[in-house]
Amino acid sequence: MRGCILAMTLLISTPIIATEIENNEVDGFDKAAINLTDIKPVLNRIAKHPAITLQQLGRSYHSQPIYALDIGSGTTKVMMWSQMHGDENTATAALMDFLDFITLPENAHWLQSWQDKLTLRIIPMINPDGANAQTRHNAQGIDLNRDAKALRTPEGQTLMRAAKEFKPDFGFNLHDQNAYYGAGKKGNQATISVLAPAYNDAREINTSRGEAMQLIAHLAKTIETMIPGHLAKYNDSYSYRSFGDTFSEMGIRTILIESGAYPNDPHRQVARKVNRVLYKEIIDTLQNGTWKAASINQYNAIPFNASNNWVDLLIDDVNVQSHYGDYKIDIAINNKGNASRIKELGDISSIRRGYTQIDANKLVYNPGKGFSLTEPIKLNKRHYKELLKQGYSCFSGDFAKLDNRSHWPVYWCQGAFDSQPKLHASAAFLLYQGQTIKYAVLGSELIKLN
Repeated sequence: MRGCILAMTLLISTPIIATEIENNEVDGFDKAAINLTDIKPVLNRIAKHPAITLQQLGRSYHSQPIYALDIGSGTTKVMMWSQMHGDENTATAALMDFLDFITLPENAHWLQSWQDKLTLRIIPMINPDGANAQTRHNAQGIDLNRDAKALRTPEGQTLMRAAKEFKPDFGFNLHDQNAYYGAGKKGNQATISVLAPAYNDAREINTSRGEAMQLIAHLAKTIETMIPGHLAKYNDSYSYRSFGDTFSEMGIRTILIESGAYPNDPHRQVARKVNRVLYKEIIDTLQNGTWKAASINQYNAIPFNASNNWVDLLIDDVNVQSHYGDYKIDIAINNKGNASRIKELGDISSIRRGYTQIDANKLVYNPGKGFSLTEPIKLNKRHYKELLKQGYSCFSGDFAKLDNRSHWPVYWCQGAFDSQPKLHASAAFLLYQGQTIKYAVLGSELIKLN
């Protein structure tokens, strides 16, 4: 009987989460770009919840509103802001998921468990002009994350004013990073990278920065559970003009979370999921204090980001036949699309990995030849593949006659064909085995032909 009563007591006293945060995904955000028009309906719906206050903090240079949502009334204050760089969309989508999670009726007990202990302020898009244009900078051409001291942008002024008025104990600076970082040298893709920013050139660790490191070390356990081997840490060199470093100077326990790539995940939905799980974990651990058991040594043990650790396509040990002499070489290609070019030549596979990678030890590089456009062509994949099999790697003539419906990039023939791959040349060529064309390379697409 005592056991039954104890079980009933636990059921009543323990907040029940009916919907797991991992699975709470708002529709419409699995895409490459997110702007204010996308999030405004979600904000308006969420703002109807009695626990949430939606306010306009300021306006962008193009006079778009900058919003914040406040939740809770506790003494510990937490501020999160995203899309400081307009083309860094992942955290904004994750914040929509998290805000939706907060408002679900079945999660009311969980919300009640912390809203009198914490006050949460979320600024889900600090750079709406950059989001519209999908550019890093704002409409003045200024990188907001280099405007913390001069405050020459209305967006930077709004963020600084919010920090000074709200006075957060913890600040979460939410960004995206490029797809080529690794979690340590030759490591997996850095899907999540973290940092407790320095507040001076000496990179000293005072109480507030040390506690930011402890909180990151605590969160690292969740990240490693979800995506083992995909966590990295940024170099903590002091950046005088940056908001994270400046907030750290102001005594705010500042945590940078950068969302990166994961295999076969073009819209970074894996990082989005990890982010929304982390946001809930942040709330839970700040109210129960479990983060304080983590150590700075655990933070230091997180491997550093390795830049250019990954490339989109890596062709390893391909044979090059030239009248100057034959040789083997690695070819690396980045930047998907029609503008893709050969990024690097030489010994690459010893220090980098490819999202797509092929052992070309038995293959021979061939530049291919040009197909002359003399009449209109609707180019689908089947037709394109036939041209590739015939040795055509690029097009010449009247480019307006080409209607590319294949979703593969097309290249314009430029100058004479060379038997050797050239640095920064167009990434359009063929790989032969004997007299047979085995693969075509179009940008970072490796297309099997035989």
